Amino acid sequence: KKKRGRPTKHPIEDYILLILAKEEDKKSLRGAEARLSKLICNERVDHSVISYWENKQEVTEMLNLIVKELGINLQNKLGYEFSMVDSTKFSNWYNEEVEFHVVNRIKKGIVYPVGTSLITNTVAGPVEEATPNGKGNLYGDAWYDDNKTIGILFGKGYTPIICPNKNRWHGYWRKKARKLYRNIKNRLGYRQRGRGESPFGSLTNRYGDRIKTLTKLATQTRSIARVIVHQVKLIIRIVRKLLGIVRHAPETIGAVQKGKRPASALN
Repeated sequence: KKKRGRPTKHPIEDYILLILAKEEDKKSLRGAEARLSKLICNERVDHSVISYWENKQEVTEMLNLIVKELGINLQNKLGYEFSMVDSTKFSNWYNEEVEFHVVNRIKKGIVYPVGTSLITNTVAGPVEEATPNGKGNLYGDAWYDDNKTIGILFGKGYTPIICPNKNRWHGYWRKKARKLYRNIKNRLGYRQRGRGESPFGSLTNRYGDRIKTLTKLATQTRSIARVIVHQVKLIIRIVRKLLGIVRHAPETIGAVQKGKRPASALN
């Protein structure tokens, strides 16, 4: 901001792409230097440089914006039945936990993230940052039973179905939400909230619940990068389905050309 120092050697977009590719390929910093940096930046980028960009707050904020843009893309292609807000945690080498909040859209057969937030000092802050404008029911557990948070969700166009916290009673928006929660149809819908947790399971299954980082900021950056990788995979799957691309078709064609399989295998 104060225009100090030298310009970056490569565009910032290349460094961000390198961080994302590293997470997709499950490479370490040295692995990204050796196997990915030349492909993306046309020359070898030292692992210390990649680490420098992982530990910049501005990069983490940019990744949050990318999640929102990809979420809009997925929403326009798929639509949704209802939404859910929840949080998950990853830990680093020092067992320091990093919590981030995710808003997921749920449709039959698919769940996709549309917003993330790393704010943890309030209840309303992460919800306001991560939740785009929308409609329909939005489900949340008792942690989100906060008067200001519920007011934000109403303002963004949702019908918030929030599990009541027995220790909280006051507030206009909370009382309004509890009337909605007592509706038997909404109570039955709340039971479907578990469907919205599948992206957390996908991330944990692929990467584990511990990130090989030494700082909280790097842990945050990699956590959001993994959400973006998950979104991109969903977009690729949608495009492949729209184009009618059959998986492994090029391999089958190659096998026929080499005479390993009969031509009837393509029918």
